[in-house]
Amino acid sequence: MPDETKRTIQLLNEDLYGEHDAIVYYLTHAWTVARQYGSQILEIANDEMRHFKWLGHTISQLGGTPDLAVPPMTPASDLASALEKDVQAEIHAIDQYRQHADVIAEPRVSALLRRIAVDEQDHLRQFRDLLDQSQGQDVLAARPSEEVAPVAEQLQKTIHKEYQQMLSYLWHSFMEDHAHDLGLDMEERSIDEMRHMGWIGKRLGMMGVAPDLASEGARPSLTEGEVDEAKLYHEVRHWAEQQMPTLVPTIDRILAHEDYHLQTAPGQ
Repeated sequence: MPDETKRTIQLLNEDLYGEHDAIVYYLTHAWTVARQYGSQILEIANDEMRHFKWLGHTISQLGGTPDLAVPPMTPASDLASALEKDVQAEIHAIDQYRQHADVIAEPRVSALLRRIAVDEQDHLRQFRDLLDQSQGQDVLAARPSEEVAPVAEQLQKTIHKEYQQMLSYLWHSFMEDHAHDLGLDMEERSIDEMRHMGWIGKRLGMMGVAPDLASEGARPSLTEGEVDEAKLYHEVRHWAEQQMPTLVPTIDRILAHEDYHLQTAPGQ
């Protein structure tokens, strides 16, 4: 592989990591301290997910391996700090994309980065508008207490597993042929895992608990991940029947999705 291509892949992986970092923060902010702006922030997060997909596919097409390392995260404690961080993240992203576009020789890759920078510029405008609009005023939510701690512990287990499985589907999508088979392809399965994360993340956010997106990262065995995930959800469902019955319908819906993933897993 030419050195220039290696350098391009390195820069794109830096951009991929930046998108991953932004997705984690925006989702967490939308679920917790910035819930009053949740729908708008989730739209921005969806844009970042598209960028993540484009970058991952481009890296793969250049002969590289997308780096799906999990970014470290410090949860925001209030609305103002969350929106300020989001503004700074967009400023950094715009600068980085423009710098990388200037030094990457491949015209199609450079054009892609400039295209993404246009989106980031509009995200910056939106976050600045939200910050001006809110003036940092929080909508108070219930804070963690000894009463919610056992619930949060159970839900955190599920969000860890959803995140890991989502990354696994994305990794396989980037590294393997993207042709569609019958039913859900790898990326659509990843979207399922993201939706599950959203359902659980909102529950935690309503309790005043920041979802912990710590993960071991993507792993090669998809079926093993689904088996572990389904087992965990059955355990959480058993607990919820006794301690939190209102959660059971959501768990049942997730279990039905996971059962489909298992039945239609690659190689089955």
